[in-house]
Amino acid sequence: MGWRVMIAPPLIPRQFQDIAYTKFRRVLLRTKGSDKQEAFLKHVRDTDSFVTLMSEIETVGDVDMDLTPWPLTESEFKDPPIDTERALYKSWSRIPPAVACRSTFWAYLTLNHVRHGRIQSVYLAANGGALSGGAERIDLVLNDSTARAPQRIDSCVRTVLRRLGGLPEVRGNRSVYVDCPFARSWWRERMAREAAGGDPHSLACARTVLRVNQTYWEKFIDRVVFRNSTFGSMNIRNAFIRALGHCFVSNPSSNLRESMTLQRLCRRATAYQGSRELSILRDEELDSLMRIIIDGVQV
Repeated sequence: MGWRVMIAPPLIPRQFQDIAYTKFRRVLLRTKGSDKQEAFLKHVRDTDSFVTLMSEIETVGDVDMDLTPWPLTESEFKDPPIDTERALYKSWSRIPPAVACRSTFWAYLTLNHVRHGRIQSVYLAANGGALSGGAERIDLVLNDSTARAPQRIDSCVRTVLRRLGGLPEVRGNRSVYVDCPFARSWWRERMAREAAGGDPHSLACARTVLRVNQTYWEKFIDRVVFRNSTFGSMNIRNAFIRALGHCFVSNPSSNLRESMTLQRLCRRATAYQGSRELSILRDEELDSLMRIIIDGVQV
């Protein structure tokens, strides 16, 4: 009698239960400037209170992902430097992509970082750039007595939800890739590594493309990942990132860093796809074709 091989079921990363977390967001966003929104921001203002509130949401899964090796400052959380992004991805490299596109997963993982002191809950309310930090922003909107107070409270609440794990109600799944710092770091580093295929120079070039600035990353996700069927093929997308990265590095003063140029490049790639099936080409052929497309647009 032969041995029976027992295969363990795959481990499922812990995350918020989808229906419960979706209901939580929808109730919170129902009325701008409501008592619920004000109370929520008061919870965000105090880390222990925020953790207690969010811990009431049902979870699923059986594995807690690793935390960052060190506490992050507010600026490091809002816009992680490249070394931090690399460290984050290394800690979470085993996350399946099907999980990494879920707001429920990233929201729980971000909450766990708040729970264990790696970040503070007020970081979630901070705007980008040189605007006030999260704590200052919450204090300002809660003490606002003008006619715009409800709108400002609502905007602050939405920022918290976006930073926590994305806000699909407003921007669909692209919000996870763009608005949640942890998810953004993971996807940028993953896409760069996929495009590089193990080549260090190509990896550095790919990282340059994907980290131009927040606006460029948003346009990249919108045009390449969600709105352009041409790049649904991973080998086409990888060739595009490789060619764009090498051109970025070799000609840093070109117009390739402009989001409008990115849109033109995507349109040109789509036009080529209309005349021939790009996904069946070898990587070398795709690389050459993408360089031709880019050379025809950059100045």
